[in-house]
Amino acid sequence: MSGSLSGKYLGGAGSRYWSVSALYLFIYYGFGAFSPLITQYYKSIHLSGTQIGAISAVAPVVAIVAQPMWGLICDRFQIRKAVLLFTLLLSGLIGLFFTTVSTYAFVFLLYILLSFFQSAVVPISDSLALGYAKKNQLQFGDLRLWGAVGFALAAFVTGLLVERWGPATLFYSYCLAFIAALLFLLRVPEEVTESSRFTVSMLKGMKQLLRIPRFLLFLLASFCMFGAINANNIWFSLYYQEIGGTVAGVGLAFLLFAGSEAPFMKLAGYFVRRFGLETVLLSAAVFSALRWFWYSSAPSTLAVLILFFIQGLSVGFYLATAAQFVRENTPSSLQVTALAVFFSVGSGLGTMLCNLLAGWIKDEFSTLAIYLFFGMVTAVGIIPLCLIRFGRWKQAKHAEEWDVTR
Repeated sequence: MSGSLSGKYLGGAGSRYWSVSALYLFIYYGFGAFSPLITQYYKSIHLSGTQIGAISAVAPVVAIVAQPMWGLICDRFQIRKAVLLFTLLLSGLIGLFFTTVSTYAFVFLLYILLSFFQSAVVPISDSLALGYAKKNQLQFGDLRLWGAVGFALAAFVTGLLVERWGPATLFYSYCLAFIAALLFLLRVPEEVTESSRFTVSMLKGMKQLLRIPRFLLFLLASFCMFGAINANNIWFSLYYQEIGGTVAGVGLAFLLFAGSEAPFMKLAGYFVRRFGLETVLLSAAVFSALRWFWYSSAPSTLAVLILFFIQGLSVGFYLATAAQFVRENTPSSLQVTALAVFFSVGSGLGTMLCNLLAGWIKDEFSTLAIYLFFGMVTAVGIIPLCLIRFGRWKQAKHAEEWDVTR
């Protein structure tokens, strides 16, 4: 943050800025403790690749239903902060119950329950942060980068803890992080504009969103992009060990990977102003596809670590700009619903497909083949981004043209 910006956020305003930043830090610390190392827990209870794929796919399936529901509740009653408080608390507590189960059936059922509450966390926190950033003329990436910092620290620290004390430590880290996020959320302002007070039925809202070609194309792109990104968080631990790494090395890798996202998220605003939002998104997708194809060639663990910054170029840029694209291409009265639909398709359907097929691919072929599949899926996602950037829908619709009453 620049000197002028830091001066602007001294005092009460500064406290709110750091509360939003800390909210992201601890939410993604929880995710960073859970996702990269959950396969170590699955290995400890002797699950197959197909079983791991099925469990990993259940969260996106639940999100497809739950995220629009949470979005509708937030848009209809304007209680985003209350819903986020509730879901953070329940998600953290449910995470602890994983330490008491060791069979596939119970893990599967517990994961469904966890996914129901956890599915609200990202779209609602993004909605709160986007509103805060807009009101205070900030770049969303300046806030979201703290999530990357939290994820990176958690993966590294939890990797060391898991190697020393076993997989159960990741669930304690997850729960404590979400409780900490809840405490900082109490200090986060909930910005409600006049336009966002106007609510519509879910059916009308979905009908309006489905009339927006740029939004539909972006959903398809994110289906492919986020599917591979999120599935990588599950399968990288096994992949890294297959090419010669250790569990602690997995934590180090994620520290470097997720750590590289923060500076690129910080730079995202500059590149968006310089080259445009669509160009940044397209570039991120291209780098992501190249990364997965390279991983499928079985590079050395040293090479994977040395070229850690590829994650910043791909994931960092995409995460920092995807929510901004949704905000700028959907009606303000449907912001939470649009974000929920976006995450349901990308982090929902896309992740479900990638995890299901990845589990089957691991059992039938190898972990390396999983990354060839990720590269192919991401390459498909580049096509709709090209249509957004160069096709007939390259111009965004002006805000005054929206009509959510139709």
